[in-house]
Amino acid sequence: MGELQGKRVLLVEDELFIAMHAEEILRDLGAEIVGPASSLQEAWSFVENETFDCAMLDRNLNGEFSDELAQELKRRGVAVILASGYGPIASDRDLIVVSKPYDENMIAAAFRLVMKEQCLDSE
Repeated sequence: MGELQGKRVLLVEDELFIAMHAEEILRDLGAEIVGPASSLQEAWSFVENETFDCAMLDRNLNGEFSDELAQELKRRGVAVILASGYGPIASDRDLIVVSKPYDENMIAAAFRLVMKEQCLDSE
């Protein structure tokens, strides 16, 4: 497919097998993976020390929510999608949420949408 060809994607996911599955999907889409981070603390460390174009964040990381991180990344111009096993939430109206379990087509579509929105916002 290649929707993320040449893009560095921060992956934040606290469940090992889900993180492995997400890495496989993102690589199949052409991305270079930054991470994965399994906690908010680790994710913030990547934000401060790495460069990346996009991010795929698990919304609930062992009871801590990644909403603030998502908003900060968006403010910095990073294309962000949230992954959630709990479905969309009212506070996520300005974020693209992919419901778990997801597949490659869902992730590709979400990133296409968020990158299109990002381009429109910068005009």
